[in-house]
Amino acid sequence: MRRACLFLLLATMVCVAMPAMAAGQGPAAAPSMSDLERSMALGAVLEMREGTQAELGELRALADRGVKQARAAVAANPDSAEAQYALGSWLLYGYRVVEVDQISFDAQGNAETERVTRVLQGMGDDPEEGLAALNKASELAPANGQYLLHYAGGLMDYDRVDQAEGILKAAWAGQPDLPVALKMRAGILLSGVAEANGDLDGAREWIYSALSLDPLAAPAVYRLRELDEAALEAALAREGAEEVEEEELETIEGTPLAPEEGAEPGYEEPSDEGYQEEDYQEEPGAGDWGEEESQPEAGY
Repeated sequence: MRRACLFLLLATMVCVAMPAMAAGQGPAAAPSMSDLERSMALGAVLEMREGTQAELGELRALADRGVKQARAAVAANPDSAEAQYALGSWLLYGYRVVEVDQISFDAQGNAETERVTRVLQGMGDDPEEGLAALNKASELAPANGQYLLHYAGGLMDYDRVDQAEGILKAAWAGQPDLPVALKMRAGILLSGVAEANGDLDGAREWIYSALSLDPLAAPAVYRLRELDEAALEAALAREGAEEVEEEELETIEGTPLAPEEGAEPGYEEPSDEGYQEEDYQEEPGAGDWGEEESQPEAGY
């Protein structure tokens, strides 16, 4: 469920910047935003298209500077919820630039290896340090609903759905007491939990609950559209599977049975099709006079 909860971290200005960057207008097209928000917006775009050298260079610089500053802040004050939150957010959601080997095959089937540049989300392959930092931030500031939801979102993004579910249901029930906007987001995340557990109907119900708090909330409306698309895909998949099963049955039923073992080639079992008992008449055999006994002629 990676990146299921990025809407919790991206500010509105990111949504304004991304269309311009996707069109290739470059870094200068973006409005002012934090380094993390800029990293997330630019990184998400460069996952969809090849980046320029300037864009890749900026993404590297953002990651180096952001992580270094966050670690320094935590080292200076480990009990700072803000510092822990910044570190956890960078480690889990910042983008980095890496060089990887890409293997392809030519027309003759020979493997070819090429060194390519890729952007990856997260500062490492292990999310434990980032999750621990977000958890620490929520513990240091228990009344801060944003820290708590971001920690729950991180758990979901890294496949700790059961842990996230308990936190989110408690938050929805008022522990802690969340503002309407954050409670709505908790409902959206709970919708994601239900979907991850295979319960699309439950996922929809959580969205309806979130929309009851704010019927015009864009994230909830967008999430409802995602669920509609997921339901349609599931229905199409079921329909396709049923059609394949019917075709397989028709193929099996239309296949002639193989002759029994030992039967001569070309031999066919006699068919009883159309047989009726009254149509059968037994012919008299040798020594059988039939139903009436024949009488010898007189005087013979």
